[in-house]
Amino acid sequence: MRSLLRLVVFAATTFAQAQNEVQPENWEADQCDCFLTDGVEPEYYTEHAFWDFRSLSDYAGVPDIIAGENSSAEADFTSKYFKKKEWKDFWGIQSWSNRRSNGLAYGARFPMVNSPNNIYIQPNDDKNPASDTYLTMRTNRLRTFQGASEFDSLDHFQYLSIRFLGRTRGEPGACMAMFTYVPADEIKNIQEADLEMLTREDTDRIHYTNHPGYSIEGEVFPKATRNTTLPDDLHWGDWVEHRLDWTPTQSIWYANGIETANIAFQVPRDPSLMIFNTWGDGGVWVGNMTLNGEAYMQIQWIEMVYNISETESDSKRKRHLDRRSSLSLRDFGPQGKLQRHKRDSPENECRMVCSIDEGGGAGAVTWLWGNSTAPRVFVGESFGGAVIFLTAWVIGLTAFLWYV
Repeated sequence: MRSLLRLVVFAATTFAQAQNEVQPENWEADQCDCFLTDGVEPEYYTEHAFWDFRSLSDYAGVPDIIAGENSSAEADFTSKYFKKKEWKDFWGIQSWSNRRSNGLAYGARFPMVNSPNNIYIQPNDDKNPASDTYLTMRTNRLRTFQGASEFDSLDHFQYLSIRFLGRTRGEPGACMAMFTYVPADEIKNIQEADLEMLTREDTDRIHYTNHPGYSIEGEVFPKATRNTTLPDDLHWGDWVEHRLDWTPTQSIWYANGIETANIAFQVPRDPSLMIFNTWGDGGVWVGNMTLNGEAYMQIQWIEMVYNISETESDSKRKRHLDRRSSLSLRDFGPQGKLQRHKRDSPENECRMVCSIDEGGGAGAVTWLWGNSTAPRVFVGESFGGAVIFLTAWVIGLTAFLWYV
């Protein structure tokens, strides 16, 4: 019922705003104050970012595998691209391992090391390539450990809509994931909305979860997880546009624009990091990769609209990059602590509203209504941010009452 009313108000708001609106001349995407998403739960966000890995031939090259744990963790970036402002000001490539003072992290059969050497720009040698290049995240099973790859956002977000065009390839024994993340000292307090693909499973299988999906005592929470298949005979070896909308009331996932899961149980509520990783440790969840085996998550582009919740100084960001903190659902050992910072709470005000869903392809921003000199309109966090005009409320409520 609430979702229906939200959609009605969304449609009415869009209609009301569109009336007598004229697109400003020579407008630029950086003039947009807010971005309104489509889908099951339309929301407003104040920031937009896009990373395009499709035409980076000048930065491309596949690095040789590094066989030592320490040298792998301490490796330099594989490309000058990762030193560019557009990347380094948003993402941090990780180098932590699952080794602990008392052994390996929980559930692991052998050491795992995240290495900058396993994230690189790769030439596309497909028969009919969809791009010149793409970003590759590699995991590889070596004699004494498994190499892995991960990059995390530097900032925390309070709700977001993220999409990426990617595919998974390689041998059994790997997990490819994208997730929001709030660490905690106890598993019951972890907050995470994730997408996972396991190379040991059928290529149409995919997992979506609002963690924790189980307790430390082994109790399983069925409401937290959807284990399903990709729609339209898709496989994770295909180029698929994956999307997560983390909203105040639901985590919603899509594949090529088709809703695949919607979970209202345990929706993350606190400021969260955004993380991509490709890994394996021989544990029950991922399985055991054969010696010298490899698997890859390959990404053509990533796009986000989001609300920044916390800002961090350069020194705090550096501490974060030294080692991603704390506890994950498959790692109960300490990895250091994320610094907690005073939450910023600026007003979110919209003069010009734009969209990344109205056509034009990945990275394209479409004007919806308003202009950069119009009176500001407050967009609240509740009720999807659709507190815009009294007119819209009246139209929406009338339509809703008529419907029921």
